[in-house]
This record gives sequence, C-alpha cells and structure tokens, in this order.
Amino acid sequence: MARRAAALVFLLASQLAQPQVFLSQGTNIAAQVSPTGERIAMDLLGSLWVLPATGGQAAIAGDSLLPVRFPRWAPDGQAILYQASSPAGTTLWLLRLDTQEIRSLSTTVFSDQQGSWHPDGTRIVFSSERHGRGLDLWEMDLQTGLSWRLTHHPGDETEAAWSANGRHLVYVRRFQGQWSLMLRRHGAPDEELLYSDTPLSSPAWRPDGSLITFLRHQRDRYLMRMVILADPPLEMPLADGEDFFLAPASWIDRHNFIYTADGMIKSRAFDSREARQLHFRAPVGRAGDRQARAVRRPALPLRDPPESKFIVRSGRVFDGWRYREGVDILVDGPRIVAVGHDLRDTDAVVLELGNVTILPGYIDIYASIPDGDLATLGARLLAYGVTTLVSDADSLPAEAALWDSEATPGPRLLRAADMGQAAADIDAVLVTVGSGGAANAGQRDAVRKLQSRGIPVLARNWALGLGLGADLLLGADTLPSSPGGKRYQDLLLATGSGPLTLVSGLADAGTPGLTQLFNSRQAQELGHRSPGKRRIAGAPRLFGQDSTIVAGSKPNGLPAGLALHAEILALGAAGLPGIQVMQAVGRAPATTLGLQDELGTVTPGALADLVMVTGDPLEAPQTASNIVGVMRNGRFFSLSGLLERATGR
Repeated sequence: MARRAAALVFLLASQLAQPQVFLSQGTNIAAQVSPTGERIAMDLLGSLWVLPATGGQAAIAGDSLLPVRFPRWAPDGQAILYQASSPAGTTLWLLRLDTQEIRSLSTTVFSDQQGSWHPDGTRIVFSSERHGRGLDLWEMDLQTGLSWRLTHHPGDETEAAWSANGRHLVYVRRFQGQWSLMLRRHGAPDEELLYSDTPLSSPAWRPDGSLITFLRHQRDRYLMRMVILADPPLEMPLADGEDFFLAPASWIDRHNFIYTADGMIKSRAFDSREARQLHFRAPVGRAGDRQARAVRRPALPLRDPPESKFIVRSGRVFDGWRYREGVDILVDGPRIVAVGHDLRDTDAVVLELGNVTILPGYIDIYASIPDGDLATLGARLLAYGVTTLVSDADSLPAEAALWDSEATPGPRLLRAADMGQAAADIDAVLVTVGSGGAANAGQRDAVRKLQSRGIPVLARNWALGLGLGADLLLGADTLPSSPGGKRYQDLLLATGSGPLTLVSGLADAGTPGLTQLFNSRQAQELGHRSPGKRRIAGAPRLFGQDSTIVAGSKPNGLPAGLALHAEILALGAAGLPGIQVMQAVGRAPATTLGLQDELGTVTPGALADLVMVTGDPLEAPQTASNIVGVMRNGRFFSLSGLLERATGR
C-alpha cells in the first residue's frame, strides 16, 4: 500500500473536529513492550500508537486506513507486525518504523490473523483457514513470502507464540466446545498442557521459558493464570479482580511484565500483588456528532399490484414488537388492512396455517445480488423469506421491475449508492462510503448534505464512519467491548456522540449452527453447499442496549438469502436476545431506512410482506429458516412453489 500522509488521523482528525481531546483509556486494547524495553506499541480505537515504556504522550505510527489490532514488535525493534480488519476479513501487515513503509503480508482470499514473530526476526507464525478445515497455524518466511502449515488438528489452532529461544511453540486449540493450551517442544510431538470447557486465551512465555501466562474464562470473567512447565505441568493463579483484555502479557524481563485491563496499560512485578498504571495521553479530535435525524421516506412503487384478498390465520403473530396470540391478518391487495381476532370478509380467501408463527418479511440492509438467471433468482431469495433487499449492484433497476411481477417473483429491491454517485442517484435509500481514502473536510460536508436530505450514510469502515458522523457502521465484530462487557473512554467518546446503528456482517464458516442451515430444505434443493470462509477467530459479544443492530449479509460471502439466515445465527451467537435478533431483520432496518410504517411490521397500512415459519424464532432464532410460506406485496407463495420456480421444475 502506498503511503498516505497522516492517513491514520482519519478517525478523529483535527480538520474534522473542533477541540483537541486526549484519550487516557482504551477498550480491549492490546499492548506490547519493545525488545529494548524503551517503548510500548498499542492499538487504540483502530489506530496504531507508540508511547514511552514509562507512559506519557502517545503518537500515531503508520498510515493504515484499516482498523488495527494486536501490534507485535519485531525482535530488532525496527518494525511492527499488526492485524487489520475489513469487511472481507483480517489481514497481516508490516510497518517499518524507520521508513514508514507499510506492506501487506496476506496474499490469499482467506483471513490471516494473530501474527507473532519468531525470535530470529525472519519469520512469523499466524492463524489462517487456508485449507478450509478450521484455523491452522502457519509460518511465513518474510524475505520470500513462502508459507507452510504447522498444525493439522481438527478444530481451530490460534494465538501462537514462540519461546524466547525460538525452540518451543505454545498455542490455543479449540475443538467441539473445548479449549486446550498446547505446547510443541523442539523435536517432540504436541502435548496438551491444560484442558478446559471454558475459553483459554492469550498465552505468553516468560523470557526464561519456565512458565507461560494465559487467561482463563471463569464465571463471566477472565482470570490471569500461569502454567509452570514442571512434570506434570502445574497451573497457578497470577492475578484476579480486573477486567482483563484479551491480549497476551508482554514481559519486560523475567521479573516484570505489562498487560491491559480496566481500560489501562498496567505494569506488574511477578511476585507482586499490586499493579501500577502506565498513564498515557493519546491526542485525538472529537468524533463526529451524530444526531437523531429525520430519515426521508423512500417511495416504494407498487408495480403490478395484486387484486386478491386474504385472511391469514395462525397460532401467533410477531408484529415487530411482541407476540400476539390467535389473531387474524386481513390483506387487501398489497397491504394489511386489519389485524385482530376472528376477522371476517366474504370476499377473502382464508389461509388456515395452524400452529405457525407469522413474522414481518425479512430485510437485508446490505446484500449482494449474485449472477444467474434473474427469472429464478428472485424465487431463490424469497424461499429464504427475504422480501426486501438493499444492494449496490449496477443491474438493480432492471431486476426491481422483473421481481415485482407474479410470474417471476422476488424481493423488493432498493438501491444503495456509493458516495461518489449519490448526488446523481436520487432513488438511493442508502449511501455508502468506503475506506479508499483518508477522511477530509469535503467528505464530511458531503455526509452532512446527504443527512440533511434525510438519506442515511453507511460507512464500510467503522473507524472512518465515526469520524465522518455516519449513521450506520458496517462490521459489528470490529466495534469492541471488553470481555466484561464494558466500554471505556475511547468508545464512550466515539459512541456517546449520538445514535449509532451497527450493520452486522458477522457470519462466517465458524458461525454456530451454520452446518444445520446448510442442511435446510432450501439449501439442499437450491444446491447451496459451501460454508464460506473463516473471517473471525471467535464470535464477538454484542450488547444491544448500546446500539441498534441491523442485519447485512454482504460481508459474509455466503449465498444470497441463506447469507441473511447466517447473520441471524451469528447475532444469536454474539449474545443478542431473540427479540432483538428478529428485529434486526425487520423493524430495525425498516426504521433505519425511513420505512417503519411500510415494512418490518404487521400492522394495518403496512405492506403485506409476511414470513410463515414453524417454531419460535424469538426463543430460538435458528427456526427463522423453517419457512412454510412467504407473502410479498400481498401475494402468497408456498415454500414448495418457490422452490419449484427457483429450480425450474
């Protein structure tokens, strides 16, 4: 990547903000002391910073435009290895401090993550799913770029670290809900040091090789522990009572180390029960203020509306807010005209669905439209209950008209325009801004003009989006909270400046329940086989009370339609309660787009977009794929009928 002067100031650059602000806390930050013991590298709010080892003023290092995590000093202290995140996954980068040159070390389509140096300075070890069978450990020669695989175990191998003499390797293995701390001694087979049914994380070697520090999850918190390399290995407590961040301890010498917890960088002597805070000051500008703005209500043209009338009866209806038991839905043409008990209309066809749950049609707020036969593609998407889809595909206008007909049904298609095209694209319901350049005053003005017209702005890079004051940020996995669910001064500053909406983009090949989703009737009959690629080492924890969460499937790269259900699974795995998960594909995106009276709800006056499923999606979100029928603009389609259309039978 070519250098871009002062590009890392894109988040809170002084030209974008007024008063200077100094951060003295970070959320889930990682820090490492340099080999000489003179400096510390840390990640803070998506940027890479360097400060004195005793604390004090921090300065941004490098020009990365992508959110930065896990800095690791080269053994000679002249370079820093780090991990960068984007919607496509994670990549490893190398910053030379003397020349400020930055180069990518990742050349494959699979995510590379959690890089660490070999003590000889010529190699790195990292985790990657390059063979598609879980995360393995790989090693790379930096001069040639050649890589080779170090582990072949079932499950995931992550967080590798070499001993100071370069002879032994420690790493974390996760397999079938169990974690192990593994050791590979020079010339010996791998051995299991510890075994746990709760997460183990962040191993680090003491310089003399006598023990390894790590974090153990216990009763909704992490403890700092150590395993003494005796025969047999002996686990002992090291520190407790802190909000430990998921980053390895960094040893200064065999007696002293630093670590991150409670929003701080801390220093501790090995034999001490007390830690000392290393105070830092990171100069930033204030993040762009976001205000609760009125969103323009987009026009939803009703092409070829139906003239039919239905009374839909089922066991219960989720109207977008709550369950309503035993109510009927009267649909006249494309709209819902009444919701209540024992509705009657002599002109209506009665659909008796029995013990079925009815939900608002699913909305994918940021989606891909795959290539293929458009006449059948719409039915493929409807078979997954996706009745509204927002995309930046160039061919959207033609498809929008095609899928409104009864002969070739499909979702309602809405356009997302790129920032550069937004002025000319008056039909866009959403404008996206990417990470192709540093934020500037002109970009900020463009965002404000769009927002003044009631058009929401989605940033494909959350750090850039915070600086621009965007309404939506893509990549909920990259907006962190601590393991204890806390946000410290950095994120309180960033997210406390107004309403914040996160677009999910969480699902990948490791999402719990994805195998069962690929075994669903839709996936089997539509030939959806590939589980995609691994982008995220583990499911992040989301705390919905702090933000609005909406589902967007484009980043996960899975087949359209199925991809939205993968996001439903990922949101559940990230800790959201079922009602918020289902609102993330209904009420929340509809409100974000200014369509809360039209979509995402089962109320009189709304468009008749309904999904009928067996099961209880609020209790078990995975049942959202148990679809028996879909109604779009008042036209009813059984799942069997949609699959017949989609497969051309």
